[in-house]
Amino acid sequence: MPSYLLPQSFGFGCLGFPGGFGGYSYQKYKQTGLNDYIKVFNLNRKDSLSSPLDDFGQARGYRVGINFFRKKFSSVFITGKGFYQTLNEKHQAVEQLASGSISTTYEVKLTNWGVGVDLGIPIISILNWKIIDAALTYNRAKFSNSSNFPGAVTVVNN
Repeated sequence: MPSYLLPQSFGFGCLGFPGGFGGYSYQKYKQTGLNDYIKVFNLNRKDSLSSPLDDFGQARGYRVGINFFRKKFSSVFITGKGFYQTLNEKHQAVEQLASGSISTTYEVKLTNWGVGVDLGIPIISILNWKIIDAALTYNRAKFSNSSNFPGAVTVVNN
């Protein structure tokens, strides 16, 4: 069954750098297929799980960027910019067996690159209000799972 990533993002990106920006990012997304699998995973192992897997849907990370140019007119400003953003979400389950404990880790990594333009108006001399923020972005999502068996090699699947 195919899964679709349809994210909306919220972040803070103004640490006062004159030629760039950086900050914390938080992104919610729906991962119905993976969360359905996690429910089955937890149900099948409910008697041996000391720590079940949590659902996925909230990634956190950082965003940094650079302002290529900013032109300020009397009543409006326009900025050209580029950015890089990385977010991840990781959950681990621990299963207690007679032979030892098995840990299973699932991780979602989201990487975004983009270039864009924003348009705004100055409110006061030190405060601007960004009205339009448009960007062309490249998004990449990566999912990996790893299982760590007692006395054996850790198995990683991407």
